[in-house]
Amino acid sequence: MHVDNATHRSDVPPSIDLAGHMRELGRALLPAAIIAILVGAAVFYVRSELTDKQYAASIVTEVKPSQTLIPGDAFIEQMRAPFIQLAEDTDVLNQVLGQVDTDMDAAALGSSVSLTPGTSPALLTFSVEADSPELALELAESMVATVAQASQANYARDTQDQVEQAQATIAAEQAKITALPAGSGERTTAEAGLTQLQDQLTAVQSGGGDQLVVLSSPAQSDTPVSPKPLSEALVAALAALIVAAELIALLRGRFGSKPSRSWARRAAKKNGARFDASHADTLPPVLVARIDTLQREGGDTAVKSRHSVANSDAVVVVLVGDDAAYVPPPTYSSAMSPQRSAVVTMGLTDEWWRAVDVANVDTVVVLLSRGGRDRKAAERTLKRIAEFGRPAYLLLQPKGGNRAVAQARTPQDTEVDSNAG
Repeated sequence: MHVDNATHRSDVPPSIDLAGHMRELGRALLPAAIIAILVGAAVFYVRSELTDKQYAASIVTEVKPSQTLIPGDAFIEQMRAPFIQLAEDTDVLNQVLGQVDTDMDAAALGSSVSLTPGTSPALLTFSVEADSPELALELAESMVATVAQASQANYARDTQDQVEQAQATIAAEQAKITALPAGSGERTTAEAGLTQLQDQLTAVQSGGGDQLVVLSSPAQSDTPVSPKPLSEALVAALAALIVAAELIALLRGRFGSKPSRSWARRAAKKNGARFDASHADTLPPVLVARIDTLQREGGDTAVKSRHSVANSDAVVVVLVGDDAAYVPPPTYSSAMSPQRSAVVTMGLTDEWWRAVDVANVDTVVVLLSRGGRDRKAAERTLKRIAEFGRPAYLLLQPKGGNRAVAQARTPQDTEVDSNAG
């Protein structure tokens, strides 16, 4: 007799056992912690003893606009943008390197310079990192001065065309006024326009564009900003702990002879069996209920010996591995149906298909213990069960679970088991 339900279908995907995986990680925590400590110590030593230290210097500047700004983020960023771009310009960086004695190149200096907005829209902080506090401060001061000079030079270059155009317009207006009759109304209007053009030229020539001025230079610290060996070592140790624990759990699941949860989940899925992680010392309730049903419906033709042939009744075969123990459920008996058992208990490597008719096998249960060393044998058994097309359960007892089961056996259980075996 075979019941086709979701419990016995071999294609039911196994559930994700997050709790089981966390327990596997917990068992790998000690060796993973040792690895993490070693990694953290190595990172701390390398970053503190073998890595060049970097120091930072900062100068707070203020951008003074030549024109009144319209309030808004876009105008504020437009005011800062020219100075930020100049701090990244190769010509500016090379000018700074020409003023300061250092072995850095333009690329290295550019990566060491950072500009950050201040507490108000017009503030801009220049920060430079170098091998010593003195060198960092010298580079920061030279950077601010060079950027300010470059800004003024760019303004003069950009306004040169405007000056030349204004001067040409003024010359044309003066020639036009000279040709007009003295005292005429048209000449008076032209002279007023000429005055406006001259005022505009004066404004362009006198304007210097946005200016960059130094507000303060905070006291420089002798504490290096890089590396930070302690924090970097802690981060490396934490990452190593997680990676090592996962790798150890993975390797334990794929190598070795002792069964584990990760191996059991993978082996069951590979061979179409169901791995039940919640019932280690007893059969799952759904399977116990199934056995009870088989016993009640079996009549007098029960299997009473592990080597007898059940040719009419459905049975559940329990294959017990090393260091594992199994307590069969109580047999069912009544006046109409004598005592019988629907369970055949055998060793993991026994040829169970010779002791019972495979067609009468309702379910095969493979019962293993973490303390055993029969992982390979269990894989062969699960593969054989899959070849016979029989539904299968894989149960995993904790190490020493056989002793707990043995203590739970009552004299009545022992008598029933001996009669059935």
